[in-house]
Amino acid sequence: MNNIINFKNLSKGVVLFFYMMTSCVGQENYTLKNELGTQMSPYLLQHANNPVAWKSWGLEVFEKSKKLDRLIVISVGYASCHWCHVMEEESFEDSEVAAVMNEGFINIKVDREERPDIDQIYMTALRLMGSDGGWPLNVIALPDGSPIYAGTYHSKVQWISALKQMKSLYALEPDKLRAFAADLKKGIVAENAVVSNTVSSDFDLKVLEVGLSSWKTNWDLKWGGNTGDQKFMRPNGLMFLLDYGLLSGNQEVLKYVWNTLDLMANGGIYDQLQGGFFRYSTDSEWKIPHFEKMLYDNAQMVKLYAKAYKTHKNERYKELVYESLNFLKSEMKSIEGGYIAAIDADLDGEEGAYYRWTPLELKALITSDWSLFAAYYSLDATDLWEGKYQLLQRVSDDLSFALTNGVSIVKLCEKRKEWESVLWTSRSQRGSPIKDTKIITSWNALLVEAYAEAFQAFGEEAYLEEAQALYSLLLQKGVSSITHVLSKEKEAPVFSEDYAFLAKAALTLYLSTAQMSYLEDAKDLMNTLDVGFYNDENGLYQYSVNETVIAPITKMADGVIPSDNAVGAEVNFLLGLIRFDAMRTEKAEKALIQAAPLLSTDLNNYTQWGMSWLYKTFPFYELAIVGPQALKMATEVLVFGRPNVLVVASKTASSLPLFQDRYTEGETLLYVCKNYACKLPVETVKEAMGQLD
Repeated sequence: MNNIINFKNLSKGVVLFFYMMTSCVGQENYTLKNELGTQMSPYLLQHANNPVAWKSWGLEVFEKSKKLDRLIVISVGYASCHWCHVMEEESFEDSEVAAVMNEGFINIKVDREERPDIDQIYMTALRLMGSDGGWPLNVIALPDGSPIYAGTYHSKVQWISALKQMKSLYALEPDKLRAFAADLKKGIVAENAVVSNTVSSDFDLKVLEVGLSSWKTNWDLKWGGNTGDQKFMRPNGLMFLLDYGLLSGNQEVLKYVWNTLDLMANGGIYDQLQGGFFRYSTDSEWKIPHFEKMLYDNAQMVKLYAKAYKTHKNERYKELVYESLNFLKSEMKSIEGGYIAAIDADLDGEEGAYYRWTPLELKALITSDWSLFAAYYSLDATDLWEGKYQLLQRVSDDLSFALTNGVSIVKLCEKRKEWESVLWTSRSQRGSPIKDTKIITSWNALLVEAYAEAFQAFGEEAYLEEAQALYSLLLQKGVSSITHVLSKEKEAPVFSEDYAFLAKAALTLYLSTAQMSYLEDAKDLMNTLDVGFYNDENGLYQYSVNETVIAPITKMADGVIPSDNAVGAEVNFLLGLIRFDAMRTEKAEKALIQAAPLLSTDLNNYTQWGMSWLYKTFPFYELAIVGPQALKMATEVLVFGRPNVLVVASKTASSLPLFQDRYTEGETLLYVCKNYACKLPVETVKEAMGQLD
């Protein structure tokens, strides 16, 4: 952004003694009153008793700021954010800081999980100003919301200094600030738009191969994941690589996937005692996590390990899925049936205090077989942080450990259950971290997929029942009444990801149950998404249509969750096949063409697009099963996890193109097809798999 005014140059020569504190005389009560007490967001409610006169986001705030000609503070965070808690304690609960904020600014608190569109806009501003992203995100903006300053965590002194300097600049050099804000806004608009790809594409596999070649230079072949001092799990990328490896026969890719899965499963990134994954690893070996647990991480990781088990019957993967789903049901399922957003990293102000142990605590609990216990959980008394072990972790699979340590596998399993029972009883007496109880539609839709994938992998009917119940809850008010946060009223925001992810969940349930109602839901959800969010010019979905956001957003990259546009493209592709819907197929292909340059230059961040690109570049088959045993046989096929095979089933005659004129009374027949051209029908799953091979 060469045309953006350099912030350092803008503020050069402005000294803080020009700042003059405004008087409270005549100040409106509006600027002194904290209004967060009526909010439903746990994060906003955490700030309801701050002396800062926080407002919630809305048109009224901007109208008031323009009327008073006041700068705005926009502070974005979320309930389980450690540094958000720190800054609240140091600054937002401090009367001196509150005086500066209330007397000079109008102050808005935003829950980034409730309003990801706002977070996206101001995080873009932060990056354009040359800083790394993170939370809390603290922005100072002009009265219309255009940012002029952005940063993450500030100490009390730093924050007061920034506030005073920006107020002084607005008083002394308002035109320069407005010019800077205008240029920055142009950059924000450009960053959140899509430059149309006008080059036609024949969906060449080379696009993926070029992208993969670049991505591989960033792989950590020893410890898995990408190289770096910190590691995020990136389940979407691993699912793409798994399918690519299976389709291409690339053993190097598959070896990388299995190694990463094994090391994450045994590392500190996974809660070995209770199940569930932490947010990310603060080191390069998956040992030391950042201790918050997010629903979207755990939903995607369950899906990843269930999918991996289909191909690589590793019992540890199955165990991990069972443990994680048990954790989710016991700790993150609400009374209403939805799943809450997150569990805090902190307990009593200390990060990880709920999960970590001192050597003395453990030795008091494990009174026999200490050496075996310490070896099993990789405890090193010379590697403590603030006198505590970081977390329990495992160094190998149980069978290898048993052989190495001269203990039977039966005895080891008995000891492990004993250890877990003792440790869990002790840990549960510590209290529990704060929970963010928001029920977020898109995140719960990811969990519907995860439960359905686990059902397909393991045949557990309870998992399918949970997927169906959760899906019904998310759609209880109908397609037209979806909101991003389930507990909000109808007028609350909704985003393209909510529709796209729910449509994908509906489609997954259709493929798992053969119930036509789910297929109809998927169609209706995509129709609603088209009406409210589709851009005919570029063939993509706009993320948000909220009028208070200063720039339109079109999201292409995968972040911690998949790209809404990429998921939408996949659903359109599959609906096009199942329903023989040329419009859906055209939408999918148009979107994929837009993604082509991104796949070749930065595949790591666009792997959800890569999944659909695999559909177009490797042979793709439809397996239509028709007859009274159709669903049973479809379940038998799904357990194999074959990529690029669409398995659809119907117990009765159906008008869907894949089933038309293929029903024979009293028989169950399997048709292996490609582009609706089918081989002769067969009567067994084994024969159908042979045709696919």
